[in-house]
Amino acid sequence: MKRLILKCHRVLTWFALIGVLCWAISGILHPLMAWFGPQAQKMMPPQFEAKASTLIQLEGVIDQLPIAEAAIVKVVASAGGNLLQITQSDHQPRRYFDLVSGEELLGYDQEQAKWLASHYLGVPLQAVTSINFRDRFDASYPPVNRLLPVYEVTIKAQGETKNKTQTAFIYTETGALASLNNSAKANMQRFFKALHTWSWLDKTGLGRVLLVSVFMLTLLAMASTGLYLVFALPKRKIPNPSRRWHRRLAYVLWLPLLGWSASGFYHLLQAQYVQPVSGIRLLAPIQLANFAVSEEAKSAWQNSVNASLPSNAHLNAITLNQSINGEPLYRLGVSAPIVQPANGHEKRKARFAGRAMEKSAAYINARTGLPSEVTDQTLAASLVQSFTSSPQTSMQLVTQFGPVYDFRNKRLPVWQVDVNDGAGSRLFVDPISGILVDQNRSIERAESLSFSILHKWNLLRPLVGPETRDVIIVITLLGIIAISGFGFVMYQKRSNAGRRGVGQLHASRVE
Repeated sequence: MKRLILKCHRVLTWFALIGVLCWAISGILHPLMAWFGPQAQKMMPPQFEAKASTLIQLEGVIDQLPIAEAAIVKVVASAGGNLLQITQSDHQPRRYFDLVSGEELLGYDQEQAKWLASHYLGVPLQAVTSINFRDRFDASYPPVNRLLPVYEVTIKAQGETKNKTQTAFIYTETGALASLNNSAKANMQRFFKALHTWSWLDKTGLGRVLLVSVFMLTLLAMASTGLYLVFALPKRKIPNPSRRWHRRLAYVLWLPLLGWSASGFYHLLQAQYVQPVSGIRLLAPIQLANFAVSEEAKSAWQNSVNASLPSNAHLNAITLNQSINGEPLYRLGVSAPIVQPANGHEKRKARFAGRAMEKSAAYINARTGLPSEVTDQTLAASLVQSFTSSPQTSMQLVTQFGPVYDFRNKRLPVWQVDVNDGAGSRLFVDPISGILVDQNRSIERAESLSFSILHKWNLLRPLVGPETRDVIIVITLLGIIAISGFGFVMYQKRSNAGRRGVGQLHASRVE
């Protein structure tokens, strides 16, 4: 049995070496992109401030709008002050209106994207060299980023890197920096995709899956047979340095190699054969006529708003929402203190953990100006009813990103709602914009947990932080490259010895 397993372990050497070199080297690139890639100067969007008077301004232009319905309607900060932003579909630029005159600012979505890019990167608007509207994913902005449509904003870098450029992808609905890239990071990403996901085989379809599966299973077999040999072969003094270090490293590295291989294989099969359900989904359009107040009632309406909201109330969000019974609502977010991270470590932590930008919310009936009994929780529950008729089993507020709802969504806070639909569906809804942000099922959560723990080692993040975790991963990958090198040297020595033995036997027979 030992001889058979040892033979299998040796036979797999070439396949295992190719797989290890491809995945270990490209795996090291992933933390390198985070460490040395371009970093934003600010992690939070520009702070939006409004008061009760802003809501009164908004009501004054609602009935003047040349739009009957819209998917998302909200007041946002801009370079020139607060503006009304309207999203009609997820494939068109957003429209903007002045809160005083009601005049539309044609083509302003581009200007908004430029302003946001200059905010995040800490550069003047003049540094923007080009801007393009993107409503599809591609190699430079892959689906992993999730948000569409975005603007691709090219910025001339400042200071010591003034001859280089950076590319910011801006999602104007939430004012989010969806992705930040430069030529060095783009090259690393291409190299990573070529070696780690073998994207150059995408055109072969099933061929890529089969070939990658063979190499994954080879590493699984290599780790499994190596584990058996470590404990089955007797302990003894090993004079050969390569053999000695190969065995020493095997005691430490068999588990990481097994975990990475198994979770990678699981991830490959899931991505290929399980149809995803994630992605932003918009509700039925909001009828703007429902929010208009007659001229005769406006005075009483304004008095109700002023009584409902103290004049010194600081708001960070004003959106138009509609409850399940059709009640037109203004949602008013009350600002939470925002502290910009002070250094690189804090910036990266804020990026991946996320930070909610409001501490509470109030709802005003758009027709009466009086407070509504609707809350974020009840609105979230009604939003979920718009997407599924299955009974809701639990709800909870999500204020930070994690393995199941990660930082790529760039949207907090959201409500997590579990439903009893036979698939274990979990929906994440944003009461601020009134949309379904993301969703997953039990099958996706199982794979996500496997990938998070076994592949990305996220269980170490709360213990040592993301930077130290990355260092541990890089050291482990270098160890796997080393153990593969020692194993290959042993294989070559054995092959050479075998050829010499055959040569000597042949010579003796000739004599």
